[in-house]
Amino acid sequence: ISYIDRSTGEVIKCQVFVGCLPYSDYSFAIAVRSQTIEDFLYALSQCLQDLGGVPKLLVPDNLKSAVNKATRYDPEINRALEDFANHYGCVVFPARVKAPQDKSGAENLVKLVYQRIYARLRKEQFFDLPSLNEAIKAKNRDHNQTRMQQCPYTREEKFLAEERSLLAPLPAAPFELKYYRELTVAKNNHIYLAQDKHYYSVPYMQIGKKAKVFYTRSMVHIYV
Repeated sequence: ISYIDRSTGEVIKCQVFVGCLPYSDYSFAIAVRSQTIEDFLYALSQCLQDLGGVPKLLVPDNLKSAVNKATRYDPEINRALEDFANHYGCVVFPARVKAPQDKSGAENLVKLVYQRIYARLRKEQFFDLPSLNEAIKAKNRDHNQTRMQQCPYTREEKFLAEERSLLAPLPAAPFELKYYRELTVAKNNHIYLAQDKHYYSVPYMQIGKKAKVFYTRSMVHIYV
């Protein structure tokens, strides 16, 4: 799915994140620019925000934005996703390799997204990502409010009645992606963080030693 850059006329192709809860099958979908860690975690945080709570377990696919090492029984998630799970107070256990039944709800949702969102939007034009996502949100809401086959209720009704109350509350502060570096303390007892082009002072006793640094958009932490 895509939108058009007004200034250049370029067609910007997007990736679509989909997720659903296992009991009610209540779904969420959002378009992002890429499958990078930043975009993946942004989409995941928006999903939890839409649900209004946090499940005990997250089951992502074995995409590179989530998993460093994909093995059948003990996949290794990356540090960013681990930080995300710690922030939200949940556990991440990726689906096993070649085991679509581990995420059967999401596999089925992908097909429904093509039918009920993509197919109905493919002839429309959008000129920025927010307007594209507003349209996706509206179509996804229609999907959640459509009566399920052979069931006297909708996904949304089942979610609100029986599943939402089981979710843990959202954390008070939003998640900020952490970046990690190991830097040497210079002779002026400072480290230089190239990402924001700033110097940060460190006790002079640490000159010449390594300092572990992690930083977010709003904070820098230095451990020596």
